[in-house]
Amino acid sequence: MKMRTKIFYAWSACIPICSSGCVVVVGDGGCWSWGGPSVWTEAVEERPIDTTGLAALEVRTHNGSIDFQSQPAGGNASVTITKKAAGINQADAEDALAAINVFVEPSGNGKTRIHWKWAVPKKARWRGDVSFAIRAPGNLYFDAETHNGAVAVAEVSGDVKVVSHNGKLKVRSSNGKLHAETHNGDVDATYAGSEVNLTTHNGEVSADLSQCSGVAGSITTHNGSVQIEVGGNTAATLVCATHNGRIDCNAPLSEANRTRHALTAKLGTGGPPLNVATHNGSIRIKSLPVG
Repeated sequence: MKMRTKIFYAWSACIPICSSGCVVVVGDGGCWSWGGPSVWTEAVEERPIDTTGLAALEVRTHNGSIDFQSQPAGGNASVTITKKAAGINQADAEDALAAINVFVEPSGNGKTRIHWKWAVPKKARWRGDVSFAIRAPGNLYFDAETHNGAVAVAEVSGDVKVVSHNGKLKVRSSNGKLHAETHNGDVDATYAGSEVNLTTHNGEVSADLSQCSGVAGSITTHNGSVQIEVGGNTAATLVCATHNGRIDCNAPLSEANRTRHALTAKLGTGGPPLNVATHNGSIRIKSLPVG
């Protein structure tokens, strides 16, 4: 395990921690106090993941990123854990770091759960940030959620569900269903399966569906544009709508019904609906050349 300590101050001049536990800072405007953490410490460790009978990974963190990279079947699987903790001084930060308890544990039915929690009651001044970088075979169900952090997933051939409250999502998956949802952040997906649901409240959505054949689902944002790439074999019934923006499509369509802010049409041979919507932004559907 390697340990790194970082100390941050709000101004260039400062006074040591006061007796009440606050930080007193001197700036151009005089002295003021701040009761938040001032010292961060960090530890990195790697743990193995048992792939015997592994069918699903469930990953949870409160503040931190999640990164999954597919590895060849039969190879070693592991998770690199980056723990960061903050307190009012170095000793307090180290106490907070020691209180972060990470679990990599089987939970039945071929599922392994990776998560963390405080081993003792969390002190109000503590902060914790735990990120996971996972290397494992991609032929599984991957379910990941973070409150504040990005999620990146590469080359999963099973179902994928990724959720962040504040963070960017980037996913490459095939065969299984894909669900990617964030409240604040962009969504970038490359997908080759049949059911996709991509959602952000504030951000852009980019979806490469050029390797899909029949595909259904929804691609939505409240504030941002939507860009979709389709291929020669991509088929769906497009149902597109924007409140403030335009809809551009250079893909060959049939049975098209257009208005200024809406488009319904068959893409390729048609099929179940693929709903595409934004409240504030444009929608662009681009057909990639064959070959």
